[in-house]
Amino acid sequence: MPRKIGALVCLALAIIVGCVWVLGPGQVPESPLPARAGAGEDRYSLNAEFPEVRDSYTLYRAVPVTVTEEQVREVAERFGLAGEPGTMNKKTGEFLLIDASKDPEEQVSVYAHSGAVAYHIPDLELPTEVTRQPDLPSDAEAEKIALAFLEKTGMQSPDARVVKTEVNQKQEAWEAGATEPKVSYDITKAVRFGRSLDGLPVYGDEFAAILGDGGKVVGLVKIWREVTPDGNVSLRSPGEAYEDLRAARTVRPHTGQEYDQITIEHIAIGYWMEPRGFVQDLVRPVYAFSGTALRDGVEEPYVEYVFADEGKQ
Repeated sequence: MPRKIGALVCLALAIIVGCVWVLGPGQVPESPLPARAGAGEDRYSLNAEFPEVRDSYTLYRAVPVTVTEEQVREVAERFGLAGEPGTMNKKTGEFLLIDASKDPEEQVSVYAHSGAVAYHIPDLELPTEVTRQPDLPSDAEAEKIALAFLEKTGMQSPDARVVKTEVNQKQEAWEAGATEPKVSYDITKAVRFGRSLDGLPVYGDEFAAILGDGGKVVGLVKIWREVTPDGNVSLRSPGEAYEDLRAARTVRPHTGQEYDQITIEHIAIGYWMEPRGFVQDLVRPVYAFSGTALRDGVEEPYVEYVFADEGKQ
Protein backbone atom coordinates (compact mmCIF):
# COMPACT_ATOMS: atom_id res chain seq x y z
CA MET A 1 0.00 0.00 0.00
CA PRO A 2 1.59 3.32 -0.98
CA ARG A 3 2.89 5.45 1.81
CA LYS A 4 0.92 8.64 2.45
CA ILE A 5 2.79 11.81 1.72
CA GLY A 6 2.02 14.99 3.63
CA ALA A 7 2.44 18.44 2.18
CA LEU A 8 5.50 20.45 3.25
CA VAL A 9 4.34 23.68 1.77
CA CYS A 10 0.76 24.30 0.62
CA LEU A 11 0.42 27.74 -0.94
CA ALA A 12 3.06 28.94 1.52
CA LEU A 13 0.54 28.66 4.35
CA ALA A 14 1.21 25.29 5.96
CA ILE A 15 4.41 23.41 6.62
CA ILE A 16 4.37 19.67 7.27
CA VAL A 17 7.54 17.59 7.09
CA GLY A 18 7.67 15.29 4.08
CA CYS A 19 6.95 17.02 0.78
CA VAL A 20 6.49 20.30 -1.03
CA TRP A 21 3.80 21.87 -3.20
CA VAL A 22 5.06 23.22 -6.50
CA LEU A 23 2.64 25.83 -7.87
CA GLY A 24 2.07 26.27 -11.57
CA PRO A 25 1.94 29.60 -13.42
CA GLY A 26 -1.04 31.71 -12.56
CA GLN A 27 -1.11 30.59 -8.93
CA VAL A 28 0.06 32.59 -5.93
CA PRO A 29 2.49 34.15 -6.56
CA GLU A 30 1.07 34.79 -9.98
CA SER A 31 4.42 35.62 -11.59
CA PRO A 32 8.14 35.65 -10.77
CA LEU A 33 9.21 38.17 -8.18
CA PRO A 34 10.84 41.36 -9.44
CA ALA A 35 14.29 42.51 -8.51
CA ARG A 36 14.66 44.47 -5.30
CA ALA A 37 14.39 48.23 -5.53
CA GLY A 38 17.82 49.75 -5.67
CA ALA A 39 19.37 46.46 -6.76
CA GLY A 40 21.77 48.28 -9.07
CA GLU A 41 21.72 48.96 -12.78
CA ASP A 42 24.73 46.72 -13.38
CA ARG A 43 22.55 43.73 -12.57
CA TYR A 44 20.65 44.17 -15.84
CA SER A 45 21.80 43.14 -19.30
CA LEU A 46 19.81 43.69 -22.48
CA ASN A 47 19.74 40.90 -25.04
CA ALA A 48 16.62 41.93 -26.96
CA GLU A 49 15.62 44.34 -29.69
CA PHE A 50 13.27 47.19 -28.88
CA PRO A 51 9.80 46.67 -30.39
CA GLU A 52 8.44 48.94 -33.09
CA VAL A 53 6.12 51.60 -31.67
CA ARG A 54 3.04 52.91 -33.46
CA ASP A 55 2.15 56.61 -33.51
CA SER A 56 -0.79 56.07 -31.14
CA TYR A 57 -2.48 53.39 -29.04
CA THR A 58 -6.01 53.06 -27.74
CA LEU A 59 -6.54 53.92 -24.10
CA TYR A 60 -9.28 51.95 -22.37
CA ARG A 61 -11.47 52.57 -19.36
CA ALA A 62 -12.73 49.75 -17.16
CA VAL A 63 -16.52 49.56 -16.93
CA PRO A 64 -17.53 50.10 -13.28
CA VAL A 65 -19.17 47.12 -11.57
CA THR A 66 -21.71 46.91 -8.77
CA VAL A 67 -21.91 43.73 -6.73
CA THR A 68 -24.73 43.03 -4.28
CA GLU A 69 -25.35 40.10 -1.96
CA GLU A 70 -28.20 39.00 -4.22
CA GLN A 71 -25.82 38.93 -7.21
CA VAL A 72 -23.37 36.83 -5.20
CA ARG A 73 -26.14 34.31 -4.51
CA GLU A 74 -27.04 34.28 -8.21
CA VAL A 75 -23.41 33.58 -9.15
CA ALA A 76 -23.25 30.80 -6.54
CA GLU A 77 -26.37 29.19 -8.04
CA ARG A 78 -24.58 28.88 -11.37
CA PHE A 79 -22.14 26.52 -9.65
CA GLY A 80 -24.89 24.67 -7.78
CA LEU A 81 -24.10 26.33 -4.46
CA ALA A 82 -26.46 27.79 -1.87
CA GLY A 83 -26.00 29.86 1.24
CA GLU A 84 -25.47 33.40 2.41
CA PRO A 85 -22.40 35.49 1.55
CA GLY A 86 -20.32 36.90 4.33
CA THR A 87 -19.74 40.60 4.87
CA MET A 88 -17.72 42.21 2.12
CA ASN A 89 -14.02 42.58 2.81
CA LYS A 90 -13.57 46.35 2.50
CA LYS A 91 -9.92 46.06 1.50
CA THR A 92 -10.30 43.51 -1.32
CA GLY A 93 -14.01 43.87 -2.10
CA GLU A 94 -14.50 40.11 -1.68
CA PHE A 95 -17.87 38.55 -0.91
CA LEU A 96 -17.31 34.92 0.14
CA LEU A 97 -20.09 32.31 0.09
CA ILE A 98 -19.34 28.84 1.49
CA ASP A 99 -21.73 25.95 0.94
CA ALA A 100 -21.09 23.70 3.95
CA SER A 101 -23.80 21.28 2.83
CA LYS A 102 -21.44 20.03 0.13
CA ASP A 103 -19.02 17.22 0.94
CA PRO A 104 -16.37 18.42 0.53
CA GLU A 105 -17.23 22.10 1.01
CA GLU A 106 -17.39 24.35 -2.04
CA GLN A 107 -17.09 28.11 -2.15
CA VAL A 108 -17.51 31.11 -4.42
CA SER A 109 -15.97 34.56 -4.10
CA VAL A 110 -17.20 37.61 -6.02
CA TYR A 111 -15.12 40.80 -5.92
CA ALA A 112 -16.88 44.15 -5.87
CA HIS A 113 -13.70 46.00 -6.88
CA SER A 114 -13.31 44.15 -10.18
CA GLY A 115 -16.28 41.85 -10.76
CA ALA A 116 -13.93 38.86 -10.55
CA VAL A 117 -15.30 35.41 -9.68
CA ALA A 118 -13.41 32.57 -7.99
CA TYR A 119 -14.87 29.09 -7.44
CA HIS A 120 -13.03 26.46 -5.39
CA ILE A 121 -13.39 22.99 -3.91
CA PRO A 122 -10.41 23.40 -1.54
CA ASP A 123 -10.06 19.76 -0.45
CA LEU A 124 -9.90 18.61 -4.08
CA GLU A 125 -7.94 21.52 -5.49
CA LEU A 126 -5.36 21.46 -2.67
CA PRO A 127 -5.45 17.97 -1.12
CA THR A 128 -3.18 17.65 1.91
CA GLU A 129 -2.39 13.98 1.27
CA VAL A 130 -1.83 12.17 -2.00
CA THR A 131 -1.17 8.43 -2.22
CA ARG A 132 -1.30 7.95 -6.00
CA GLN A 133 -1.03 9.85 -9.26
CA PRO A 134 -4.44 11.48 -9.92
CA ASP A 135 -6.13 10.57 -13.19
CA LEU A 136 -5.80 13.82 -15.13
CA PRO A 137 -7.24 14.28 -18.64
CA SER A 138 -5.13 14.90 -21.71
CA ASP A 139 -4.70 18.52 -22.78
CA ALA A 140 -7.31 18.14 -25.53
CA GLU A 141 -9.79 16.49 -23.15
CA ALA A 142 -9.11 19.13 -20.50
CA GLU A 143 -9.96 21.93 -22.94
CA LYS A 144 -13.26 20.27 -23.86
CA ILE A 145 -14.16 19.79 -20.18
CA ALA A 146 -13.23 23.38 -19.34
CA LEU A 147 -15.23 24.88 -22.22
CA ALA A 148 -18.28 22.77 -21.33
CA PHE A 149 -18.03 23.91 -17.68
CA LEU A 150 -17.83 27.56 -18.73
CA GLU A 151 -20.94 27.15 -20.87
CA LYS A 152 -22.80 25.33 -18.08
CA THR A 153 -22.01 28.04 -15.52
CA GLY A 154 -22.42 31.00 -17.89
CA MET A 155 -18.80 32.03 -17.34
CA GLN A 156 -17.66 31.98 -20.96
CA SER A 157 -16.49 35.14 -22.74
CA PRO A 158 -16.57 35.60 -26.54
CA ASP A 159 -13.15 37.28 -26.57
CA ALA A 160 -11.42 34.52 -24.57
CA ARG A 161 -9.14 32.01 -26.22
CA VAL A 162 -7.21 29.07 -24.80
CA VAL A 163 -3.58 30.13 -24.47
CA LYS A 164 -2.11 27.26 -22.45
CA THR A 165 -3.06 23.92 -20.93
CA GLU A 166 -0.59 22.65 -18.37
CA VAL A 167 0.01 20.96 -15.05
CA ASN A 168 -1.11 23.42 -12.42
CA GLN A 169 0.16 21.92 -9.17
CA LYS A 170 2.57 19.21 -8.17
CA GLN A 171 3.20 17.49 -4.87
CA GLU A 172 6.67 16.14 -4.28
CA ALA A 173 8.23 13.96 -1.58
CA TRP A 174 11.88 14.59 -0.73
CA GLU A 175 14.35 12.70 1.41
CA ALA A 176 17.10 14.43 3.37
CA GLY A 177 20.14 15.15 1.21
CA ALA A 178 18.43 14.15 -2.04
CA THR A 179 18.94 16.17 -5.22
CA GLU A 180 15.62 15.17 -6.75
CA PRO A 181 12.22 14.19 -5.35
CA LYS A 182 11.57 10.58 -4.42
CA VAL A 183 7.99 10.88 -5.62
CA SER A 184 6.31 13.55 -7.74
CA TYR A 185 2.59 13.73 -8.45
CA ASP A 186 0.79 16.03 -10.89
CA ILE A 187 -2.21 17.09 -8.78
CA THR A 188 -4.24 19.36 -11.05
CA LYS A 189 -4.24 20.65 -14.61
CA ALA A 190 -5.14 24.19 -15.67
CA VAL A 191 -6.76 25.40 -18.88
CA ARG A 192 -5.80 29.07 -19.17
CA PHE A 193 -7.49 31.72 -21.29
CA GLY A 194 -6.24 35.04 -22.61
CA ARG A 195 -7.40 37.95 -24.75
CA SER A 196 -6.09 40.94 -26.65
CA LEU A 197 -7.00 44.61 -26.87
CA ASP A 198 -6.17 46.68 -29.93
CA GLY A 199 -4.32 43.62 -31.21
CA LEU A 200 -2.04 43.50 -28.15
CA PRO A 201 -1.88 40.98 -25.28
CA VAL A 202 -3.48 41.76 -21.93
CA TYR A 203 -1.30 41.17 -18.88
CA GLY A 204 -2.72 40.67 -15.40
CA ASP A 205 -5.98 38.99 -16.45
CA GLU A 206 -6.52 35.60 -14.82
CA PHE A 207 -9.01 33.23 -16.38
CA ALA A 208 -8.44 29.53 -15.75
CA ALA A 209 -10.36 26.33 -15.11
CA ILE A 210 -8.61 23.89 -12.76
CA LEU A 211 -9.20 20.16 -13.28
CA GLY A 212 -8.47 17.44 -10.76
CA ASP A 213 -8.72 13.68 -10.45
CA GLY A 214 -11.05 12.16 -13.04
CA GLY A 215 -11.26 15.43 -14.95
CA LYS A 216 -13.52 17.08 -12.36
CA VAL A 217 -13.44 20.88 -12.36
CA VAL A 218 -12.23 21.74 -8.85
CA GLY A 219 -11.60 25.44 -9.35
CA LEU A 220 -12.21 28.39 -11.64
CA VAL A 221 -10.87 31.93 -11.52
CA LYS A 222 -12.05 34.71 -13.80
CA ILE A 223 -10.66 38.23 -13.55
CA TRP A 224 -11.93 39.75 -16.76
CA ARG A 225 -12.92 43.41 -16.61
CA GLU A 226 -15.10 44.80 -19.37
CA VAL A 227 -13.54 47.84 -21.03
CA THR A 228 -14.49 50.64 -23.41
CA PRO A 229 -12.18 52.74 -25.62
CA ASP A 230 -11.30 56.11 -24.14
CA GLY A 231 -9.20 57.99 -26.66
CA ASN A 232 -5.64 57.49 -27.85
CA VAL A 233 -2.21 57.93 -26.32
CA SER A 234 1.35 58.02 -27.57
CA LEU A 235 4.02 55.92 -25.95
CA ARG A 236 7.35 56.73 -24.43
CA SER A 237 10.28 55.04 -26.14
CA PRO A 238 11.28 51.51 -25.16
CA GLY A 239 14.65 52.93 -24.12
CA GLU A 240 13.00 55.22 -21.56
CA ALA A 241 10.96 52.32 -20.24
CA TYR A 242 14.09 50.18 -19.94
CA GLU A 243 15.71 52.87 -17.82
CA ASP A 244 12.62 52.85 -15.59
CA LEU A 245 12.96 49.09 -15.26
CA ARG A 246 16.59 49.42 -14.19
CA ALA A 247 15.56 52.05 -11.65
CA ALA A 248 12.74 49.82 -10.31
CA ARG A 249 10.00 52.22 -11.48
CA THR A 250 7.66 49.38 -12.41
CA VAL A 251 3.94 48.64 -12.39
CA ARG A 252 4.00 46.15 -9.54
CA PRO A 253 5.40 46.94 -6.10
CA HIS A 254 8.74 45.42 -5.25
CA THR A 255 8.90 42.71 -2.63
CA GLY A 256 12.49 42.96 -1.32
CA GLN A 257 13.70 39.91 -3.27
CA GLU A 258 17.02 40.32 -5.02
CA TYR A 259 18.47 38.78 -8.13
CA ASP A 260 22.18 38.59 -8.82
CA GLN A 261 21.74 39.09 -12.56
CA ILE A 262 18.78 39.80 -14.87
CA THR A 263 18.97 39.25 -18.63
CA ILE A 264 16.17 40.79 -20.71
CA GLU A 265 15.53 38.58 -23.74
CA HIS A 266 12.20 39.88 -25.02
CA ILE A 267 10.26 43.16 -24.90
CA ALA A 268 6.59 43.41 -25.86
CA ILE A 269 3.82 46.00 -25.72
CA GLY A 270 0.47 45.15 -24.14
CA TYR A 271 -2.14 46.33 -21.64
CA TRP A 272 -2.12 46.00 -17.85
CA MET A 273 -5.02 44.75 -15.72
CA GLU A 274 -4.91 45.08 -11.95
CA PRO A 275 -5.45 42.06 -9.66
CA ARG A 276 -8.95 41.11 -8.51
CA GLY A 277 -8.82 43.00 -5.22
CA PHE A 278 -8.10 46.40 -6.76
CA VAL A 279 -10.31 49.06 -8.28
CA GLN A 280 -9.16 50.04 -11.78
CA ASP A 281 -10.21 53.00 -13.88
CA LEU A 282 -7.85 53.31 -16.83
CA VAL A 283 -6.38 50.33 -18.66
CA ARG A 284 -2.99 51.57 -19.78
CA PRO A 285 -0.40 50.19 -22.20
CA VAL A 286 2.78 48.71 -20.75
CA TYR A 287 6.13 47.40 -21.86
CA ALA A 288 6.63 43.79 -20.75
CA PHE A 289 10.28 42.88 -20.11
CA SER A 290 10.92 39.15 -19.88
CA GLY A 291 13.93 36.91 -19.73
CA THR A 292 15.90 35.01 -17.12
CA ALA A 293 17.17 35.95 -13.70
CA LEU A 294 19.94 34.46 -11.61
CA ARG A 295 19.44 34.00 -7.88
CA ASP A 296 22.07 32.18 -5.79
CA GLY A 297 23.37 30.50 -8.93
CA VAL A 298 19.96 29.25 -10.07
CA GLU A 299 18.22 30.55 -13.19
CA GLU A 300 14.49 31.31 -13.13
CA PRO A 301 11.98 33.06 -15.39
CA TYR A 302 11.69 36.82 -15.04
CA VAL A 303 9.00 39.26 -16.16
CA GLU A 304 8.27 42.82 -15.16
CA TYR A 305 6.10 45.64 -16.51
CA VAL A 306 6.61 49.36 -16.99
CA PHE A 307 3.84 51.78 -17.96
CA ALA A 308 4.36 52.82 -21.57
CA ASP A 309 2.22 55.94 -21.88
CA GLU A 310 2.96 59.44 -20.64
CA GLY A 311 0.57 59.17 -17.70
CA LYS A 312 1.52 58.90 -14.06
CA GLN A 313 4.39 56.42 -13.67
